[in-house]
Amino acid sequence: MRCPGQDRAYWKEDAVFESPCPKCGKAVEFFKDESAGRCTSCGHRFKNPNVSFDCAKWCAFAQECLGFTPESGPPTNPAQGALAGRLIREIKDYFQTDQARIADALTIFQYAREILAKEGGDPRIVLAAALLLEIGVETFARDPSAGPTGQTDGVINVRRILKDISLDDDTAECVCHLIGSYRTGQEVDTIEFRIVSDAHVLAKLSASLSGGDLDESQRTTSIQLRTTSGKARAEVLLQAFPRDSGR
Repeated sequence: MRCPGQDRAYWKEDAVFESPCPKCGKAVEFFKDESAGRCTSCGHRFKNPNVSFDCAKWCAFAQECLGFTPESGPPTNPAQGALAGRLIREIKDYFQTDQARIADALTIFQYAREILAKEGGDPRIVLAAALLLEIGVETFARDPSAGPTGQTDGVINVRRILKDISLDDDTAECVCHLIGSYRTGQEVDTIEFRIVSDAHVLAKLSASLSGGDLDESQRTTSIQLRTTSGKARAEVLLQAFPRDSGR
C-alpha cells in the first residue's frame, strides 16, 4: 500500500504548484513536500518556497518516513524533511520505465520500514539505504551500448543522489558505507545494516512467493535473517505457501 501522504490521489489542487526560477524566471513545478527543485531551463537548483510537511500531523509513520514527529516539528533545515518521498522520486527518475526495479526498491523499503518500527535504528540511514540498495548494487551502467566506458560503481550513483537531495554528509557517508559493504558481502555490526539486509532477503522471498517458484532452499531463509522481526516476517510469508502448494 502506498503512503497517502505521498500519493497524489489524496492531495488537493494546491499540493502541486509552480514557482519562478530566481535565476532565469522559468516556472518550476514543485510537489508540496519537495525541499528543493531544479530549473529545466538553466539548471539552477533552489529551495521550495512553499514546502509543507502537513502529512506529519496525522501519519503514524512520520518519524520513520519524514525523520520527525508532529510534536518535535520539522527540522530547521527543510532539506532534511520528507526523505523517503524525495528518494522515491529519485528512484523513479533513475530507473524510468523499468517498473520491475522500481517495484523491487519499494518492496525493500516497505520491509525495512516495518522492521525499523520494531527494532529501532536511525530511520534516515535505514530508509535511504533500503531505497537506494537496488542502485548501489549495480556494477555496470544500465545502457549496454555504453561499452567499457559505461562501467560504473553503483555507490557512486548513490552518493550523487544523496548529494542532490542535500542529505547531510555524515548520514550520506553511513548510507554509502552500508550499501558498499552489503554489495561486497562484508558484514557491518550495526542495527541499520541488519535491517536493510533483512529487508532485501524478505523482498526476494516475497518475489519468489508471488512468482510461485519458491524452492526448498528458500525455506531456510530465516537462517540468513539477522533480526527477530525479520525472522518473524519470513515465517508469516512461508506459512502462506505450504510445501505442496503448486506442486
